[in-house]
Amino acid sequence: MVPIHTRGAAISPFTIGPVNSAGETELYHDGETISIVRFPPEPKFYGLATADGIPYWKIAQLHSSRVLATTLLQTCIRYGNSETKCQFCAIGESLKAGKTIREKSLEQLAVLTAAAFAIKRATQLPIQAQCEPPDDCHWFVKLRAAGVDSLGMHLEAWDETVRARIMPGKAEVPLRYYMEAFSSAVKVFGRGQLSKPAAPNAVPAPRSLLLRNPPLKTVT
Repeated sequence: MVPIHTRGAAISPFTIGPVNSAGETELYHDGETISIVRFPPEPKFYGLATADGIPYWKIAQLHSSRVLATTLLQTCIRYGNSETKCQFCAIGESLKAGKTIREKSLEQLAVLTAAAFAIKRATQLPIQAQCEPPDDCHWFVKLRAAGVDSLGMHLEAWDETVRARIMPGKAEVPLRYYMEAFSSAVKVFGRGQLSKPAAPNAVPAPRSLLLRNPPLKTVT
């Protein structure tokens, strides 16, 4: 995904033009065309709505032609506080723009869950859940039993100094605890089924990675 609601995006030299009927547009760098961008067609379910009138696209959205994504709660306890929020996060902006709803009801989640498993059966696409390291790692077992194939725990940055600067609230969960959670999750989901994405511009130099971080012998 490409962030578009962040401070960095606002001053980015990259822009795109209007999307034509074929789902194509041009990517510009400082006003000069550098590439063609193609967007996937709008899925048919975007035209549907729940019994209480909520459009499906407010419950789940395509993040690419092969990724259907949703959140259970479109808020964060850290977001509204400059002393705790992540500098790269824009979770509240889509809610403010009316692109989603704050909280999904059990009925809405039931519809979404049924759709996700139908897609999985038809396409063999895996289901991934994303979370912070839980207080009790037995939650990994529960997620796997519920049908989750892989897990993402967003560490964002490996360097504790960088973490404290760009995401002070999330940095309160130490790197050590993330590593313990990664190790526990790998035992449940298997090697190659755990992701730990880094935030743009939050990755330190390779030498810093080697000097500051413990060896990853059991984590993939």
